[in-house]
Amino acid sequence: MRRTGLRGVLVGLVALVLVGFMARGIRAEEPRPSTDLSVDVLSQYVWRGFALSDDSVVIQPSVTVSYRGAYVNFWGNYDTDRNNEHDKSLDGADWNETDFTLGYTYDGLPYGLTLDAGSIYYALEGDDSFELYLGLSATCPKTGINFGLTVYREISHYPGTWVELSAGRDFELPWHGATLGLSASAMYLDSDDEGAYPDPDDADDAFSGWLYMQLGAEINIPVGRYLTVTPEVYYSFSLSDDADTLIEDGSWDNHHDHFFGGVRLSFSF
Repeated sequence: MRRTGLRGVLVGLVALVLVGFMARGIRAEEPRPSTDLSVDVLSQYVWRGFALSDDSVVIQPSVTVSYRGAYVNFWGNYDTDRNNEHDKSLDGADWNETDFTLGYTYDGLPYGLTLDAGSIYYALEGDDSFELYLGLSATCPKTGINFGLTVYREISHYPGTWVELSAGRDFELPWHGATLGLSASAMYLDSDDEGAYPDPDDADDAFSGWLYMQLGAEINIPVGRYLTVTPEVYYSFSLSDDADTLIEDGSWDNHHDHFFGGVRLSFSF
């Protein structure tokens, strides 16, 4: 009985050790929250075709925390020298926008599709704004091009629906693990607010139509394990005569096309 008992104890101890190692391995493989910090220093702030700065550098920090597909993002815009042609009282440096995004990404759909859904709260100097969004994206296995379709619905002060089509591809560069990213996107606006987005042909009606397209190029340069430096350049332009008028009237520089760029510093862990 004593020998049987000792054998049982030894077997129990071995089993506990094995379970401990297995549990340790399972814990090591469990996904952990990830954090991405970045800051863009750009020659202009352009949002959906509209220039929201003029002749000043803007600084745009961003923090994203994600876990098991869920993520939260905080983003802001600091204008180093506001110069609004429509409002001369806006002058000098100012932090004039903070955005809060809460979303979820699910990549288990058929045909390699990824679902992205969430909400964005825009804390602005004037009336705040709130959007819900739903997007689908997939990468073509032959070309490596990522295609996306995202629908945004504004449900607060500026009711309307924005539909974005996008495409992009990364190319490996032959030095330092760098990549070149090329992108294109186009936006369709179906507004319900003639005050915010009036139809140029009918002031009593809201704008509905293709608004703008944006082309972009970025070079991602890894610096060490966590840091990436990204020079970036973009060109945004309107897609119709009515869009020309709408974007010019809503842009701080009174232009319907904008060429801007800068650099991004990203830190991920």
